[in-house]
Amino acid sequence: MLRFFLPDLMSRNLTEQELMDRSDADPELLRRTVRQFRWINALFSSSRRLLRTHVFSIMQQNPFRTYSLLDVGAGGCDIAQWIAREARRRHLKIQITALDNDPRMLPVAYETIENFPEIQIVEGNALDLGSLGPFDFIFSNHFLHHLSWEEIRLFLLSVIAQTRLAFVMNDLKRSRAAYLGATLSLGLLARHSFAFYDGRLSIRRGFLPDELKVFLHTHFPDAPIEVVETSPARVVLVSHFGGEGCDQESKGEKEWVMF
Repeated sequence: MLRFFLPDLMSRNLTEQELMDRSDADPELLRRTVRQFRWINALFSSSRRLLRTHVFSIMQQNPFRTYSLLDVGAGGCDIAQWIAREARRRHLKIQITALDNDPRMLPVAYETIENFPEIQIVEGNALDLGSLGPFDFIFSNHFLHHLSWEEIRLFLLSVIAQTRLAFVMNDLKRSRAAYLGATLSLGLLARHSFAFYDGRLSIRRGFLPDELKVFLHTHFPDAPIEVVETSPARVVLVSHFGGEGCDQESKGEKEWVMF
């Protein structure tokens, strides 16, 4: 019984598969789970605060150009839709590419982006971003924990190569407080879906800040990628490049910026 509430969190659980990732996942439960992500992300992910800090703050420096953003692992496109709404509210122009490799997400995603022509949905592999072209911003929410360490290394290599201005990778901090909080909140609020099981497993697949710092020091020693902790129980990889607000077609060697 104790393990139900307080499992071993010493290392990432890379052996179990989330129910919604299984090929035989019940379609109705999957759709319900994806729709629940809208309020789960709004309440608990901190993505909106991160986007305001690391994306919209840069866009405001040159509000007359059109920016591009890649949302990796976009799922049902609830965050992509919020970005588009926020840009409209601020009178900023942005083109959003919502990338996901699971075609089962598409019905909910297309429903979500109706009346948002600035969002384009692409089905593809996040480990091969080169075919999509460079973007001003690359963002992901709760995507990294789906990857092995080697896949994270390959993904970050691609992200660095394809980012012009900044990237933000928001994910889950592996902690007992986070696990207990997910057990209580999802158990009460996320009924009749995969969210309870998968949410708790996602935390067990999540990260400790120090292990991310060691990983970055080992594989990206010259890249000033910051590991930032934020509430509730999130750990974020953030990096800014030089030339905020520069012309979209400008080229040249990247200049790292400490924020």
